[in-house]
Amino acid sequence: MTEQQPDIADLRQGLDEVDTGIVRLIAQRRELIAAIAQVKQQGTSAIQDPDRERKVLDGVVAVATDLGVSASLVRTIFRELISDSVAQQARHLNGDGGGRARVAFQGAAHAYSHAAAQKYLAGRGMHGELTGFRTFRDAVNALLAGDADLAVLPIENTTAGSINEVYALLREHELFIVGEETWKVDHCLAAAQDVPLSSLTQILSHPQGLEQCAQFLQSLPDAVPTTYFDTAGAMQAVAAAGDARVGAIASPEAAAAYGLVVLRHDISDFTDNYTRFVVLSTTPAATDVRIPCKTSLILVTRHEEGALLRCLEVLSGSGHSMTKLESRPRPGRPWEYLFFLDFEGNTADPRTSAALDELRSAALYIKVLGSYPAKALRPEARPGDLPGPQAGASPAETLEAVAAEEAPAVRRSRQYKLVDRAARSADTIIRVGDVLVGGDGFVVMAGPCSVEDPDQIMACARFVRDQGAHVLRGGVFKPRTSPYAFQGLGWEGLDLLVAAGRETGLPVVTEVMAVDQVQRMAQAADILQVGARNMQNFDLLRELGKVDRPVLLKRGLSSTIEEWLAAAEYVVAQGNQQVILCERGIRTFESATRNTLDLSAVAVVRERSHLPVIVDPSHGTGQRRYVAPMAWAARAAGAHGLLIEVHPDPDRALSDADQSLSFDQFGALMRRLAAIPGPAMQPAGAG
Repeated sequence: MTEQQPDIADLRQGLDEVDTGIVRLIAQRRELIAAIAQVKQQGTSAIQDPDRERKVLDGVVAVATDLGVSASLVRTIFRELISDSVAQQARHLNGDGGGRARVAFQGAAHAYSHAAAQKYLAGRGMHGELTGFRTFRDAVNALLAGDADLAVLPIENTTAGSINEVYALLREHELFIVGEETWKVDHCLAAAQDVPLSSLTQILSHPQGLEQCAQFLQSLPDAVPTTYFDTAGAMQAVAAAGDARVGAIASPEAAAAYGLVVLRHDISDFTDNYTRFVVLSTTPAATDVRIPCKTSLILVTRHEEGALLRCLEVLSGSGHSMTKLESRPRPGRPWEYLFFLDFEGNTADPRTSAALDELRSAALYIKVLGSYPAKALRPEARPGDLPGPQAGASPAETLEAVAAEEAPAVRRSRQYKLVDRAARSADTIIRVGDVLVGGDGFVVMAGPCSVEDPDQIMACARFVRDQGAHVLRGGVFKPRTSPYAFQGLGWEGLDLLVAAGRETGLPVVTEVMAVDQVQRMAQAADILQVGARNMQNFDLLRELGKVDRPVLLKRGLSSTIEEWLAAAEYVVAQGNQQVILCERGIRTFESATRNTLDLSAVAVVRERSHLPVIVDPSHGTGQRRYVAPMAWAARAAGAHGLLIEVHPDPDRALSDADQSLSFDQFGALMRRLAAIPGPAMQPAGAG
């Protein structure tokens, strides 16, 4: 007798009940946030606590991992919940009691501007009457004429850059920024019917939408990109025409609203495609000083040498962090420029008010556009830390582990100058995602030697993250001694690696082998690795110097430290200062290990160069039983981090099986690592 299948209607009813429960829990969470806001109102501290937010995210991601739920999904949901919590507390402190507002935006219903306006109003507990206009200027004119209370306009996009017309409107009119909002842009291509992409002859979208999908459009040479006043409006026009040969680029929500078929999802040039919107009013708004704020202004400097520097020093000297500086031609004054400037601060704060007074004295002209609650702020980076109790060695114990003798006087090398400690006394610290490499932190990069399949790389990513690793490593192009050995999955492997990194919240590092791989690799990977065999591939090094991506430069198999630093100079000399050195062992007459791991190089490099240096004990020894001891020794020697190979089933690994750690072995390595003190090394020539 077969078991009766559950009725789909019953299953859907159960799903509806779960969804309703989720909404009720969100409402319950908001009640707790309101109570917290009441408590915070009595104090003077800022309402936003980055450490607390980080702990919340780490905690819910850990629960999601235990339950087999997508960590990426949970992280996205809770970031929105945290953002809503901050907005709710800010609304309470500011005394915003909701109400209604007439809001002007550019575009049609279901446009990104429309969605951003709705998000802004919801965050303030307001209801709105939203009206779309064909152009940015039309929306501003409605605001100036009193036909709208607010205008929500895009001002910059992380892919296409600034929207110049909006900056011009801010300069021309008496407008004030009273808020900002961000929106993740998810472009898709849609048409009236499900047709092959090759049959399309025309694609409509706003100029920004076309620019943000330029690479995708290049793959459709027979389809003519055509500008339209708005993304959602383009969808509406395609639906009205009913011509299957015409497509449009906008959000999937807009496609659904106008009854179109999505032909291709996720077509933006960059996955992290965000637009920042500003909320404009004809009057400035006051914001409580406990709310994280930005201040925006227009600045014209005096026509004197060093005038801009003196203005920026006013902000720096008063402890204000600048978030944006944009130059624009000064109308009617050929070859003269004005600047749009954003910085973290609130004009209601006496410190910020004093800085603005000083800035007025230093500048030729200033127009303060407003102080408003900040939404578009990059998360604060933090040094790499390790799980478990940290080593607490006394100064005496630390000194026993390092040379007591003072470092010799800094000398200039003839082979390199920019990477030389004599050129920069302070350590270079490189941001990778939200982690800092260099300085006092210790970063662990771990993962398989090669990306083999989706399950393998995802299992590795989840495990190394849960053990405290900061970066996911994985090879997709493999330089192998034998042409018959596994050469890697190539670009398919890169997609798998990046997907695993996004799912687990880890930046990724992978090796680039050829000049023609650099640009494409730089769009996806967070760190580009140069293998030992390519350390003196000077064309590759020069090309890496032209991209804005950290470069992990491994020491050559038989290279001296001078040659290694000279190779780093090739990258830095082209303009990219983000170089991380990696000691991975050198070839000697010793045959007990694959290579001889030269840990003395760590101390020498930290003395001679300001660049961070990490250690690869996997290649350095070639045998997994030696990896952990050498990793611990590398930390004690003063390395800034480790690069370690980890595999779910090392004996079945398609490359470097002998040196890959099992999950249990990597877990044991990490548990002890935090208890090992790193030396209190001071840069040569400092103090």
